[in-house]
Formats: sequence, structure tokens, C-alpha cells
Amino acid sequence: MLQKTTWMHYLIIGISIIFLSSISSCSKQVEYRLDTDIIYKNETNHFIKYYELIDNQQSQRLLFELPPNSEKKIEMRSSGSDTNINNCCQGVLNDFQGNNSILIDYDNSNKCLIYISGEGSTTGNISAYESREIESNYYEFIYRFTETEYSQAKNCN
Repeated sequence: MLQKTTWMHYLIIGISIIFLSSISSCSKQVEYRLDTDIIYKNETNHFIKYYELIDNQQSQRLLFELPPNSEKKIEMRSSGSDTNINNCCQGVLNDFQGNNSILIDYDNSNKCLIYISGEGSTTGNISAYESREIESNYYEFIYRFTETEYSQAKNCN
């Protein structure tokens, strides 16, 4: 009889734990489909190569090339829990270009810009992009490469 009572207590405790954990795992956070177009516009007369710098800038990965006066559209299809255009899409941008620093090489020459990850409004910061909502959960972000930005480029050596 004592053994039956002991097992009954364990059973009640086990059922209570399962019930409480199932209640606490039901949160109100909802995942939404999040479609994003990232458009890079080259408004200069210079050929651009856009790289992600990897391993503390020891290596690089070419993300895209952009001829003068042209544009490149990157279509990202993912999910997110925030549909506010001001908060939703930094993660989407990071999915495309990583969290590392960025190297912009002009005209396959020695002129380039390096945007260090986490510093200021650069191509790695979604707030530096023009943004608009195309429709519910579908956004467009535009980054413009300008002659002003090119004039800030330094020798890459």
C-alpha cells in the first residue's frame, strides 16, 4: 500500500510538471513570412566589387559585382517575429552579407572603402538604406553607392 501511494505521488508530480511546461511553452510570439528585396544602386562611373571580410579581415568573400550606373537586386525570403519596417530586417541583411566588415573595391584598382563591422551607418547597417513597405510583410531596402562615397575611398595597400 505504501509503495502504491509513493508511485501515485510521483505520477501526480510528473503529470504536473508536464502540464506546467506545456503551458509555459505556449507563448504569444508569432513568426511571419518576411520577404525583403535589397537593392544596391551604383550611381558612380566606377566598377564595384563588394566583399565580406572574414577571419579578422584575413580573407574575403565576393558577394557581388556592380558595373557603373547599374543595380543589383537581392531577394531574401525568410521569417521574422517583428513586422515593423524599422526593426524587422537587420537580421535579413546579416543573412546576406554576414556580420563581418565590408570591403568595397572600385575599378579593380587600389582604391577601396572598408566598413568595419559595428561602426556607424554603413552598408552593414539597415538604417543606412532607403526603405519602403511594398505590401504586408514585404519590404524593399535600397543602398546607393555615390561619388561622394567614392571620394572617401583610400589606397587599399
